Order: sequence, then C-alpha cells, then structure tokens
Amino acid sequence: MKALKLYLVVLVALLITLAGCTPKAIPVSGQAPTTPMLTPVVPTISTAPNSGQDEAWAKVVQEAKKEGHLTLYPSAYFTGDKGRIVAKAFQDRYGFKPEFLIITGPQAVEKVKVEARMNQRIGDIVPSGESTTTQLSQAGLTANVWQELPELRDKSVFKSDPIFNPNGDLISFSLKVNGPTINTNLVKLQDEPRSYFDLLEPKWKGKVILEDPRTGGGAGFTWFSALLYYKVLDADYYRRFAKQEPIMWGSGFAEMFSMVARGEAWLSPHAADTTVGYMIVEGAPLKILGMKEGNIATSDVMTMVKGATHPNAAKLFMNWILSREGQQVYARAGSLEPMRKDVTGFLDPRVKMQPEPQKLLPRTYDMATIINQYHKDGIAEGIFGKK
Repeated sequence: MKALKLYLVVLVALLITLAGCTPKAIPVSGQAPTTPMLTPVVPTISTAPNSGQDEAWAKVVQEAKKEGHLTLYPSAYFTGDKGRIVAKAFQDRYGFKPEFLIITGPQAVEKVKVEARMNQRIGDIVPSGESTTTQLSQAGLTANVWQELPELRDKSVFKSDPIFNPNGDLISFSLKVNGPTINTNLVKLQDEPRSYFDLLEPKWKGKVILEDPRTGGGAGFTWFSALLYYKVLDADYYRRFAKQEPIMWGSGFAEMFSMVARGEAWLSPHAADTTVGYMIVEGAPLKILGMKEGNIATSDVMTMVKGATHPNAAKLFMNWILSREGQQVYARAGSLEPMRKDVTGFLDPRVKMQPEPQKLLPRTYDMATIINQYHKDGIAEGIFGKK
C-alpha cells in the first residue's frame, strides 16, 4: 500500500506541474493531497470509437507488417532480458521483431540530428528521459501521432495523462522514482547517507560514480539539474562535491550501476527503481535510498522520429506498449509500476526505497525545457570543468 501511495503522489505532482504551477516539492505522507480537475494540456479529440478510426488503424497495422522492421534508440529502457522479453512479446503478436540500439540520451539526440541532415533515417522511435525527448521535440525532429493511437482514445485508463508536452509528440509510458544507490557490501547501515550533504564527507571522496552531467542528458545530468531547479542544492554544493573527485562516467548508466554492484564504486547519486530494480531482484548488492531533501520523480517518454523510415511500425509499437498487454509485459520484464490503472504493478518489495522519500520532486516538460537551457549555458562545465 505504501508503494501505491508513493506512485499516486508522483502522478498528482506531474499533473500539478503540467498545469503551469511553480516548482513545488510534494510531501510524501498519509493520503495524497486532493487536487481539482485540471484542464488537459493537449486539445482533446473525440475518443469514441468509430468505423473510420477503426479502418484507419487496421490500415496502419497492415502497413506496419509490410514494413516488417522497427529501430529504437533507447538508453537503458530495453537492455538485457527486459529488451528481449519485450521484443519477443511484440514479435509474437505482430510477426516482426523491434531492434533496440542501446545508446545514451545525448548520443540519441546527435544521431537523430545527423540522420535528419543526411536524410538517411535509421531510428524510428526514441524512448528515453524527458530531457532527451524534449530536446528532439524542440529541434523539430519528432512527429505528433498520439491522435492516431487507439490506446490513447480513452486516457482515463492511465494513472496520469500520458501526453507529456503541449505539442503532444512526447508520450509517457512508465513512471519511476529515483535516489542514490549504494553497494550494501561496502556501505554499512550506519554509514548510509540520509542527505545529499552527507556525500561531502571525507569518507566518500573518490567513491562516488555518476553519469557525466556535462553531457546534457542521462542520470548524472538529471541529478545535477533537477536539484538545482528545485533549489534543493546550489552551485556551491556542486563545487564542493566536485572536490570529492567523483568518477565521471560517460558510457551509459546500465554499466555504471553494474560497476557499483561489482564494488568499483560505492555509490551513484541517481538511479531509478525501475533501472536497478531487476539487478536487485537478481541478487546484486544494491539498495536505493530515500533522501531528506527529496527524491526526483521522472517519466519514461517515447517519441516517433519525424520522417521515420518505418512510420507504421513505429505507431504500432507505441500503441502496443501503451496497451494492457504491452504494459503487463514491460512492467513484468522491468519489475516496475505501469502507467495503466488496469495493470498490476510488478515492483518487487526488495526494490523498495529505504527509508521512504520524504517528498517527491517531479520532472515535468517545463522543467525539462529549463534544464536543457542549463546545458546550453554550460553550468555543469563551469562547476566540473571542461570535458
């Protein structure tokens, strides 16, 4: 029940901030605060099924099977067994297998830009974090297809509005809560940090690893920029943190968390329960911590690339991952909480944050826009130095 309450609060927080409120942390205690109905951020269309819509979607399915291929550029959302399970389930349903090319968020942005300039598009969908997909949207590299997807005709089946931004080209397909992750073989209970300021203690020098925040995407950038945005931490804190000689990792966060599990680092300051959850379930000595100042709540967001080579296959996959079947497969494969109300969550109790977060800091489209400007202004480089 506590886990359910936590996710309900995430959803309320996302709705509040999407409505244009100023950044505000949401306390995690007791019942989620009641919130009046908010005006949707995207103009609505008729959601009642009709023969015209059904015929149009049947043609999409038919054309998708003719295309017979699909390429996605995810960061870590479909790695390892999770990717294989999702790919097989989709193939069993529609007869062709999606290809997942695992790259970082910044690499995905650059790759899509290069392909657009050369007019040789390979990637069809980018499932990534809010920052990466927002960059693509604001660069005019994404397609708005949500009105064509049958699963989005009735958005009331979702725990929150899956349409992430006003343009409607970014679609959320799961929710997660993030926190520092430690190696429990190396960090004893009495030494676990309860505040981000604990990481400034001498015992953590050289033992913290984070995805390089200077890249403008990924887990390290989210940790750095979100806590600046909410004024939980400031530039002075990060200058002091830089003197702790953290390991700056630049090759994707899945391997980075494996390094923590192997003991090559003691802690990473930002990991999602959905990202390291499967590692914990498989026996990795990892633990996610709730922090006194609050924990960042994020979405997994997908978007179709403008001018995609396999547009119908892309629409078919996006619709399927939002369907009851797709959400069940994805949630079970990744040990996570789904977006849909009619799908049971599969977040393993062993993945539960300890202690529970005191409050949640939701990452929204407005926030993604602002923190992308942080990267353009070179704030992280000003603190951590040039790469």
